[in-house]
Amino acid sequence: MLKPLLVPRARLVLGLSGGLDSVVLLDVLHQLSRPLGFTLACVHVDHGISSNARRWAAFCARKCKRLAVALDVHHVDVGPYHAEGLEAAARRARYAVYARQQCEFIVLAQHLDDQAETLLLQLLRGAGVKGGAAMPAVRQQGRGEGGKAARSPAILRPMLALSRRQIEAYARARGLRWVEDESNADTRRDRNFLRHEVLPVIERAFPGYRATLSRAAGHLAEASQMLDQLAESDARIAVNGNKIVLAELKRIGADRAKNLLRWLLCRQGDAAPEADRLGEALRQLFQARADASVLIALGAHELRRYAGCAYLLRSLPEAPLELWRPWDGKRVWPLPELGGTLHFVRRPASGLDCAMTGAVGLCVGLRRGGEKLRLRPGAATRSLKNLLQEAHLPPWERERLPLIYCTDTLVAVPGVGVASDWQAGAGKAGWTITWQRQE
Repeated sequence: MLKPLLVPRARLVLGLSGGLDSVVLLDVLHQLSRPLGFTLACVHVDHGISSNARRWAAFCARKCKRLAVALDVHHVDVGPYHAEGLEAAARRARYAVYARQQCEFIVLAQHLDDQAETLLLQLLRGAGVKGGAAMPAVRQQGRGEGGKAARSPAILRPMLALSRRQIEAYARARGLRWVEDESNADTRRDRNFLRHEVLPVIERAFPGYRATLSRAAGHLAEASQMLDQLAESDARIAVNGNKIVLAELKRIGADRAKNLLRWLLCRQGDAAPEADRLGEALRQLFQARADASVLIALGAHELRRYAGCAYLLRSLPEAPLELWRPWDGKRVWPLPELGGTLHFVRRPASGLDCAMTGAVGLCVGLRRGGEKLRLRPGAATRSLKNLLQEAHLPPWERERLPLIYCTDTLVAVPGVGVASDWQAGAGKAGWTITWQRQE
């Protein structure tokens, strides 16, 4: 399985827990590294949950030292993810470490029993097609944070066709030693309850259940792939950036619309909401009053509606009630409380006259109501409210839009324009000021 996947001198990083499965995989990969020409390293993630965590890390260190394999130990805090439950929180923190590794593949020791257990757990939790899909032998991961970093390493699971019994038989034949996680015996955890209490009963009547459930998971994976392809096709028509055209969403029908929303959320790294939640989101998007402020929370994201479109956004913090901050003169000015950054570019005969603002400096404030601006000499003074409406700026962006003041005078609004009396004319230098929201 490995040879066709590996580029010359590929770097593989094994997720080494110290348990039976990962110790066996370490032994196999170490033997294959020279004949297949890849570099092997290990990463051990300490979740800080067990009192034995340091002992496990020390065991992994000794194991890797004997084999002359590099080991990187990471201590993680599962606290930020704890609302998901302890097991899910630990998994998310662990995979965040994997995504930062510099390698072609993260190699994991999941096997046939894990595949069967995962499918049953997902079905018992009411998962849909995607939730019941098999763990793939190879899975590409998404871009780094913000979509700008290099692609994370692919996940490689070379032992999915092997049962736990086969793996243990190999370990004993090779005289391997491993550590036992005491939590694996705790049947209060769902997976352990299935493993120790339910699956032995199933095996008596269906001895081949592992392969059968793995095959069923594979069928679900194929169906999931087709649903993703359908969503991608729908997105080409209905989606532009983070904006979804509601007329197109309505045209494709509720089932495809929910599938599209799931696909968009998964692409952003968020868990797919339950079908009822997505159905309620569509109901509000289509049926709420035209002037209603629609806001639907979907995990780490939210849906908002404006001018015939739904916007899929990272959950926005509450806009500050007051803000008044002097500009420090830097060309890039982050304003995290507003969710973006101001950029200043000096240009001839364009933007805000540098000379007029140099002596007293600039400040940033927020809308308070009643602001006015005249954008052209001799033109009427307009209310900022109307100017922002004409600029088609959604309401949630208006309340976070930084306004540029010189002393108490509103002199510029990014994306709208510069007050006519403050514009840089011929022969003068000016600041072109843009506001870039953090996506």
